[in-house]
Amino acid sequence: MDNDKVICGCKNVKVQDIENAIANGAKSFEEVQEVTEVGTGCGHCVENNRALVDELLGK
Repeated sequence: MDNDKVICGCKNVKVQDIENAIANGAKSFEEVQEVTEVGTGCGHCVENNRALVDELLGK
């Protein structure tokens, strides 16, 4: 996966931002969301990004 790919256009969140949040201790989508604001604009990307976070967390 391209770490520079924007996965939340409203908040300009990239894959790398999600990975960094997890590396810094985020253990759920909600915790990643608090750090990155992913999915807090229009909400359209929430479902896909929740799945990405779960995948990166090994859930």
